Amino acid sequence: MSSIALDFPRRALRNVMHRIEVPRDIGTVTHIDSGTECDPLEAGIAHKQAAAIWRAVEDLYRTGYYPAVMFCLRREGKVVFNRALGHARGNGPEDDAGTQKVPATTSTPSCIFSASKAITAMVLHRMEEKGEINLLNPISHYIPEFARHGKERTTIYHLLSHRAGIPGIANVDDPRVVLDHEQSLQLLCEAQPQHLFGREQAYHAITGGVILAEIVRRVSGMDIRKAWRTWFKEPMGLKVLDYGASAPVRAKIAEQALTGIQGCRLVDDFARRAIGATFADVMELLATADFYKAVIPSGNMVSTAEEVGAFYQMLLDGGRWNGRQILRPETIQRATMEVGPHVLDRSIGMPLRFSQGFMLGGAPLGLFGQRSQHAFGHIGLANNITWADPERQISVALLVSGIPVLAGNYVALLKLIARIGGACPRVEN
Repeated sequence: MSSIALDFPRRALRNVMHRIEVPRDIGTVTHIDSGTECDPLEAGIAHKQAAAIWRAVEDLYRTGYYPAVMFCLRREGKVVFNRALGHARGNGPEDDAGTQKVPATTSTPSCIFSASKAITAMVLHRMEEKGEINLLNPISHYIPEFARHGKERTTIYHLLSHRAGIPGIANVDDPRVVLDHEQSLQLLCEAQPQHLFGREQAYHAITGGVILAEIVRRVSGMDIRKAWRTWFKEPMGLKVLDYGASAPVRAKIAEQALTGIQGCRLVDDFARRAIGATFADVMELLATADFYKAVIPSGNMVSTAEEVGAFYQMLLDGGRWNGRQILRPETIQRATMEVGPHVLDRSIGMPLRFSQGFMLGGAPLGLFGQRSQHAFGHIGLANNITWADPERQISVALLVSGIPVLAGNYVALLKLIARIGGACPRVEN
């Protein structure tokens, strides 16, 4: 009787803890792009340390919370890892045994969610570089109807650093509103700000991108997707990284799956506060082609790990890529300069440090590992992590399918970040 009683919590936990079936031999679901990888020694990483990094990636996959894991690490501009684990489709927690399994590869596209924000920010910084806008100008200088309820002095700078006072859209609980740019813009112009003059930091999960895209359109005459393609994607020769995804890209995209503990009020309340919708709501939206047809500057860019890593490598290299000057070095310096120290973020509920567009690392600990105070990047739905660290000369992209919140994945995730930092010592300038 006592053994049955003891087993009940375990069985109950299994019923709410959604995980995938991890193959016994994960070598059967491992894809390595050996044509792009260098010998780790060429990038200053010992073979033993490189092996430890890859074991940490494998351990992350073995947690069972990610149907697919795509990983790219560059050091000193050289690709050390460009690999994928798992399945792009067919091995989600809700898939039955008869579902066809499609292996993930290094060319598998995946949504990077809020990691889109850093890239969107650089579109605006490029416009300032060309003298087309001033980030210290009020938003109402470009969008006059935004100047309501005291928001006439709210600047682009405030918006990029999550201090504009409009982290969400009040009284709107349908996530599909993000698909309608004009409606979202009108709601934000009419919105009563939670605070003024940049006095508080509250993560703007979706709202910032709506305003930024409208500024791009009114000043440049192009929608932000066209501006991105003209100023960045085409000059860099990127094939996938873009807002949304075309039909051919959607056919190959990694399908997202809800994993970890579901049906938990704590999880739902956190999600509503941080992103304005529950994760179940997000999954319903992701299941539609409309999500990928839309332009959602704060949250629907699609990329391979290699390509988003290339974008960060371009930033590390002072704005140069394949012999072309994409951005000026001083533009990147301004974009990655801290706005302020770590403060408690009102939306996320934890200390965060931002620049004008990027999440920043910290010391002694930060989002991107130990002594990462000069690192800059962005996280997408808590598990997609993209960053660069100038002192370690690394650019990293970890893209996953699977959206766990309360789950046993975070120890493995932190271990991976620590292994990367440990294998790539800081270089004092």
